[in-house]
Amino acid sequence: MKAPSLPGKYQVTASIEINAAQDIVWALLQDFSNVEWAPGVNKSYHIGHEKKGVGAGRHCELDGFGEIDEYITQWHEGTGFVYNVSALGPLHQAFSSWWLTSKRGKTTLTVVFSYNIRFGLFGKIMHSLIMRRKLEKSLPLTLVGVKDEVNKEKHQLSALNEKLAS
Repeated sequence: MKAPSLPGKYQVTASIEINAAQDIVWALLQDFSNVEWAPGVNKSYHIGHEKKGVGAGRHCELDGFGEIDEYITQWHEGTGFVYNVSALGPLHQAFSSWWLTSKRGKTTLTVVFSYNIRFGLFGKIMHSLIMRRKLEKSLPLTLVGVKDEVNKEKHQLSALNEKLAS
């Protein structure tokens, strides 16, 4: 299955390979409202009626960006999802796709953030001088956060298994 294409004139894409099975990475990602492990996310919590799948939502307070609401619009169990992102600064009509593929016990996570610009010429200037650079810097750091959290959870599980075995 191929990742969905996203609308939006502008896109930022990042990928990372994680030394873990796809189901282990998915276990972290499917907990949509809990992303406080992500660099730059000061606080996140569930909003809306759905906890998981299409319609699930979260509110995030982002260091250096502001606050956003995100709602899942597409859900592909075990593989990925797409969510929309509320307007922030000059960015609007934003979507993000998080997609997993695996090969030989390793998982690649690819994230695409797609958006349009508002506020006319002023928005385009803000985008080119500030926002684009922040997005290009923060997205890869978020993926490193996913990798670190998966590795931390694998280590904790391994330690628990060792304790149970002894």
